[in-house]
Amino acid sequence: MQIHDKLVAGLRSYTSLKLLTQFASWLGTIYVVRHLSSHALGRFGVALVVFNYLSMTYDGSLVEALVQRPPETPAERRALFTLVVGIGLVLAGATAAAAGAIGRLVGDAAVAPLVMGVSCALALTSFCVLPQAGLARDMDFRRLARIGAAQGIASTLSSVILAGRGAGAWALVGGQIVAAAVRLGLLNAARPGFQRPTIAVRAACRYLHFGGLLFIDNLLWRWYTSLDTLLLGRWSGTTQLGFYNLAQQVAELPLEKISTVVNDVSLPAYAQLRAAPDEAAQLLLETLRSHATLGFPLFWGLAIVAPYAVPVLFGGRWQAAVFPLTALALIAPLRLIGSIETPAMTGLGRPGVLLRSKLIIAPIMTVALLVGCYYGGIRGAALAWLCAFPAGYALAFRCVLEAAGLSYPQLWRVARAPVMASALMGACVFGASRGLHQAGAPAAAVLASAIGLGVLIFACALRLVDPEAFRLARARVLRFAGREAPP
Repeated sequence: MQIHDKLVAGLRSYTSLKLLTQFASWLGTIYVVRHLSSHALGRFGVALVVFNYLSMTYDGSLVEALVQRPPETPAERRALFTLVVGIGLVLAGATAAAAGAIGRLVGDAAVAPLVMGVSCALALTSFCVLPQAGLARDMDFRRLARIGAAQGIASTLSSVILAGRGAGAWALVGGQIVAAAVRLGLLNAARPGFQRPTIAVRAACRYLHFGGLLFIDNLLWRWYTSLDTLLLGRWSGTTQLGFYNLAQQVAELPLEKISTVVNDVSLPAYAQLRAAPDEAAQLLLETLRSHATLGFPLFWGLAIVAPYAVPVLFGGRWQAAVFPLTALALIAPLRLIGSIETPAMTGLGRPGVLLRSKLIIAPIMTVALLVGCYYGGIRGAALAWLCAFPAGYALAFRCVLEAAGLSYPQLWRVARAPVMASALMGACVFGASRGLHQAGAPAAAVLASAIGLGVLIFACALRLVDPEAFRLARARVLRFAGREAPP
């Protein structure tokens, strides 16, 4: 019960502050995209893929290993600090040296200095690992939420200022560097992580096996989720890649924010429930229910309003991003549900399960994206995700469910009502939006009407399809708001 209360309090703190930073981030994204060309956005997309590949050395690997097994002695902390920072500096230097080759790979030399810029952000990130893991292990979610909010706002402001001054893709790279610097300062102020370096790093070696399995898992995940960017940059050019990158950012921004909040909060909870598998399985099932209730209406609604949202928010010149956004948003609920596997299996000390699931989905998506990108460009890449990912991930996620002692019938019981209510919502909103559009209503009016109608219909449909699911969803919303649901 104490762990559950901390989990709810952490989600409440994270959610309230994330809503504020999410709103600011969305406004900043809209402003920046309106000031960038698709060519500049495509260049940044390549640099961002490089940064994401490198940063997974920490996020998704060493940070999680430290939360699951914290250092016990000062010697271990010194050894870990030396190892983590050393890896960061070596990777940053190697990335800067390889920047020219990366630019030649995608056929755009202007990508090289952007890659050098994100390598600086990587070096700063290495100093954040120990304090971040310590705060997460202590379940000090309120402080982590405040630090994340400050980091997000600083990054958004930096990008907006640089974009307004005509910095192009450097507006986004600059935001990455500022975010890393702010995160470094605030985390180490909250929980100092600097240690005196040592050459005796053997004490840190016990983390390499556990963290190494997580790294390989993360590498496979990063491979199939970023392969489309690399292939499109090579075969379609950075201009077309810019349209696809916008669709990715719009579809993945809420996905990333939701999964990050839940994963950061739930990882230490699973670690403390390692000796109580039944309670851990129940936590996993309830998280699946929450993700389904939030993810299906949000992302399916986004897919339906994409033809109106893109021109209204970003301008008519981004119309080519509508089809990829629609396809990526349709499968985003499955990716959101699947995101719970990492904190669950990591906290329970089962990283091998994650590796097995990725060895199933990675080859399927690799073949699908190769065919789609080569023959269809950005449309082909989007269709590859839409057609291949659901079936592939259904096979892969089975490994996680079995390891947790769950089954697909149990998963369907908690996801059935949100799926059916979202489908009904989607049909109604699609018909109403088409009718308003054909009647000559402005795109902004169609968009606003679709959002309001979608919220109303989903709530009514959920209550109609499964009153108990509606009651649980309402109770959780009220509890996160700090209120108790009426009996």
